[in-house]
Formats: sequence, C-alpha cells, structure tokens
Amino acid sequence: MEFKPIAFPKCQTQYITPSWPDLDRLAFEVAQAIRSDGLKFDRIVTLAKGGWPMTRSLVDYLQVKEVASIGVKFYAGINQQLKRPQVYQDIPISIKGEDVLLFDDVADTGASFEFVSQLLKKKEVESLTTASLFYKPHSSFKPNFYSSTTSAWIIFPYDAVEGIIALGNQWQKQGYTRQEIIGRFNQLHFSADVIRAYFK
Repeated sequence: MEFKPIAFPKCQTQYITPSWPDLDRLAFEVAQAIRSDGLKFDRIVTLAKGGWPMTRSLVDYLQVKEVASIGVKFYAGINQQLKRPQVYQDIPISIKGEDVLLFDDVADTGASFEFVSQLLKKKEVESLTTASLFYKPHSSFKPNFYSSTTSAWIIFPYDAVEGIIALGNQWQKQGYTRQEIIGRFNQLHFSADVIRAYFK
C-alpha cells in the first residue's frame, strides 16, 4: 500500500497522513505476509509510543496472546542527543527462550530497531523477527516485514495535535496567514474539530 505525498510551495518537506483505516490495512498486510511465511510468536514487543496503537491490530491478526512494551529515548531535548540511548521503560518480565516479534510504526532512522534488537538478544530470546508499517529507504535498519515505503514525513492520526501545533507555529513564523495555514491543514486531512481545538 503506497501513499501519494502532499507537497506545499516553498516547502522541502513532503507529508503523508494515513488514516486509521489505512493503518489497520497496513497492519493486516504485515500480518498476512508473516503468516504466509509460517511464523508464529510467543509475544509481540512493541516500541513505545509509536508501536502502541497498531499492536492491538497485530495481536488480533496474528493471534498472539502476549504483549510487552519497551521505551527508549535518544534525545534529552530538542537537538540534544544523548551519548547513548536510554531505556526509560524496560520489559518487566523475562522473555528468555521466546519467539518474539519486535514492532514499531515506522523504521525511520533505524536507530530504535537496531538498539532494541540488540537488547532483546541480550535477554536471550529464542528468535527475533522485526516488523513495521512503514519503511524509509534512508533507514539504517530494514525490518523483516513492512507494508509501505516512503521518504515523506508521516503524520499519524495519533500525532495530529502534535502536527497541528508544530506545523502551525512553523508556518506562522514563515509569515503564512491563519487562513493559509488552515488551508494546508485541510489538505493534510486534519479534522476540522481538532484544528479548531488546537490551532490557536
């Protein structure tokens, strides 16, 4: 499943804004590819926070009963990269000997996948398979399974408010009028109610 990027004049960044049904379809496609390979898992380990929403769909499509979450941060603040990644939410149970699917919504830089993959291997999992909904060609890590490839900036439906605030502030500083910015939000398919509530 591929998405046509949205571009604006004088803006180098291109965007895609998949809907909830789009994400569910991508999760379904990932699950069917995994099933076609005959893979079964004891547990899905999902990367916080991006992996959380669609892990629920994967649990259903793959019929996996056990789930765990792990959170890793790479930055202390804006453009303040940590010397080494920090686990802020570790897996609270032993996963030794388990067949694990590591999932995130997107393989962007690849750093999270690389770091957590090594971490899970140290926890002595029996096997490790990786999957994401989206894969970006510049990523240093290519998951075993993914549904869509894009180089665009992805604004997920669960990041809409964050996108509205960040882009709204950016475009205001660039001199765009409120009406012009709302027009762009409409092109990005943001809900009118969410725009009214969060674009001040």
